[in-house]
Amino acid sequence: MRINRFNKIVSLLSLVVLFTSCASSYKTMYIEVAKPTEHLLDNDIVSLTLMNRAMTDEFKEFPADSIQMYFYRQGFNVNAAVLDSSAADTTIKVAAELLFESGRYDVVVPEERNIPHPSNYQYVPKPLDWDYVSEICERYNTDALLVMERYINVLMTNFIQVPFSDLYEATIDSKYDAIFRIYDPRKREIVKQIMISDTIFWNEAEYSQKKLFVEKMVPVKQAINETGIQVALELESKLAPQWQTESRGYFALKDADEALIQNGITENNWQAIYKHWEQLLNENKSPGKRSKVQYNLAVASEIMGDIDQAAEWATKSYRTQYRKQTEDYLYQLKKRKKLLSQFEQFSAE
Repeated sequence: MRINRFNKIVSLLSLVVLFTSCASSYKTMYIEVAKPTEHLLDNDIVSLTLMNRAMTDEFKEFPADSIQMYFYRQGFNVNAAVLDSSAADTTIKVAAELLFESGRYDVVVPEERNIPHPSNYQYVPKPLDWDYVSEICERYNTDALLVMERYINVLMTNFIQVPFSDLYEATIDSKYDAIFRIYDPRKREIVKQIMISDTIFWNEAEYSQKKLFVEKMVPVKQAINETGIQVALELESKLAPQWQTESRGYFALKDADEALIQNGITENNWQAIYKHWEQLLNENKSPGKRSKVQYNLAVASEIMGDIDQAAEWATKSYRTQYRKQTEDYLYQLKKRKKLLSQFEQFSAE
């Protein structure tokens, strides 16, 4: 299964989401700004093959009814490793979708995605042979190979009747422990090793045992699958940029083509908007007007990914005519530059 993204976010800068406007000459829009993550990969890794090496011979496909009945027969008081092959596979498939949807990666999940691992499930295998890594990346035309090397899921369930009452209570603690390696065939090194470990908790209570397990408590198989999804979510949060919404503004000018600007914002065509404002700057000599246009050009530059040019235009606007908006925006750009330096720092580590 290949997942391709043609309009990739290469520089992890801002993207306009939607715009809103106010009645005054200063209009506000909202953009999403990427925040650095600890395991962000170098910019030269933009495509990944995802494979699973965690499934030893101990893994099985547990039918939902059978595993539920097993837990019932144990009085729903169980503490055991549940090595479910579908849950482990779900982790790979969901991780692929999430990494693709982040806009940062193209992703390939091969049909034959399970790498044999005959040893005990608790052990992390030795790194893969580099010739094998290179062959896989060449076959699927990707920059790196992401492998789930270990996947452990321990279920701890409990069922009691609350003392001195007719209330029944059931809990499921699903503890997971997964390890991922990312192999770069060009550098011939493991560029990241990511460990993910935590617990998901479910708790329900009811006066009827039947209602408790039939209507309220999550089925065991569902808890197992949701654990796999949670592992994928945590992996994506470490490898892909996370986003926060921030506001930006621009000055609506009387001689500007507002329809062109609104359409450009909606379609994310900031090159056209930038050229239009650049033309207005050449046509106007008034310091007040030029300062507004320079401010607009700064915002357009930032959204197109050129923070240095944005800072230059904002500084020109500030010097041409002082405005509080320009002063505040210069502080925003300073914060953005610091944020981007963190991206570079994480990528270099």
